[in-house]
Amino acid sequence: MTKPIFVWQDKTLKRLLPEQVAFLATEKNYTRIFMIDESFFMVRATLANATKALPKELFIKIHRSFVVSVLHINSIHKDHVEVLGAPVPVARQYYAGLMKRVSVIR
Repeated sequence: MTKPIFVWQDKTLKRLLPEQVAFLATEKNYTRIFMIDESFFMVRATLANATKALPKELFIKIHRSFVVSVLHINSIHKDHVEVLGAPVPVARQYYAGLMKRVSVIR
């Protein structure tokens, strides 16, 4: 089990387990942290700063605006991955790095 992270929500620090984080999406200086139960938390942090708190072995940047958990990728396509049934875009420059991080049986 990995170390939990805490985020401010309604003037309270809420505990999040990295294994339960599905992906992160950024909107300017705010980042949405999407959980596997389909809830999300909005934090005032850039994607780079939010990602620093998460374990590097579980998360990979796939687009300038998205970071996904390798544990929760359901399928990989050339231009997107499917996480929680929703498409998350993969930028061309991040596709090779994504393929190196996942185990593929040929």
